[in-house]
Amino acid sequence: MARVNNGNTSRIDDLLASVTGDLLGDMPQAFNDNTLRVERILLEMVRPDPVQPRRVLPEHIHVNFHNNRVTPTQALRELVQIVQIAARQRGRPFNSVLELLPNGDDEREDEAEVKLSPEETLLRDLVNLALTIRDDGQVNPLTVVDVSQGVTRLFRIETGERRYWATWLLRDFIPGYTGDGMIPCIVIPEKQSSVFRQAKENTARSGLTAVALARQAALLLLTVHGYEIPAYAVGNDFYRQALELDLRGKREYTDTILSAMGGIKRGQFSYIKGLLRLSDEALELADRHAIEEGRLRHVINVASEYHAEIVRQIIDFNLWETDLANAQ
Repeated sequence: MARVNNGNTSRIDDLLASVTGDLLGDMPQAFNDNTLRVERILLEMVRPDPVQPRRVLPEHIHVNFHNNRVTPTQALRELVQIVQIAARQRGRPFNSVLELLPNGDDEREDEAEVKLSPEETLLRDLVNLALTIRDDGQVNPLTVVDVSQGVTRLFRIETGERRYWATWLLRDFIPGYTGDGMIPCIVIPEKQSSVFRQAKENTARSGLTAVALARQAALLLLTVHGYEIPAYAVGNDFYRQALELDLRGKREYTDTILSAMGGIKRGQFSYIKGLLRLSDEALELADRHAIEEGRLRHVINVASEYHAEIVRQIIDFNLWETDLANAQ
């Protein structure tokens, strides 16, 4: 578990100062020097951020990938296999990932009636993004932090992980790829990396689950309180350290944190952070099925051994806040 670094105050102040303008405008405007550059970088030299609050891949694949147990291609292959099993069980077997896309000429089923598993939805969205990149090019470069050491070049993704995985999918799973294995990136020096800029990107885009928001809130709190943010995959206990922290302890950073979280109020911030009290299994289920904070809020009031079962019932029976409040 990370320890507090009490000598990190000046670093935090510099970091916050560097992103204040970015929270109000386009990212390049936050850099007034000549260190910002755009490069085409080999995919193999780019790695997602292991503590990124948003999980693009399912949790167990995310952990295996960041622990170097699987390559990017193997991680995607495992995702494809999971989706193939789910699709086969629903009578929709496929061989190519392109078969996941709706077929406008197929009148046998109404696409609006088809209920996809979370993994099917994820893979379909990545395929759509991959085809957009193939047809229109990479319009929005990734933002990456230069973490190279010596002659070994390495870049950690700050924003744009979905584009990273879509590019791997395009390269290795969609026929006819003619690219050069490079991906355009805005390169940021390591000293200018910012969890606040990452938070702004996360909250500005759709699809950030309540559980991912809870991780985001924790990461921001841990940063301003001087905790060391690791460069390896972490479990939920890392984020749960933030349950002992609050905005009152760092009032000078409150407005910046709330702004990075999408301009939410303090009370909502506390509700979101409180979701980290859910058990590990409940957190994974809630994240996978994108359960809203309002429904999860009631679950943390019961014993943790019942969390996962209650979340399953929320998913299976589509329970809402009033149902859960009346059941207590």
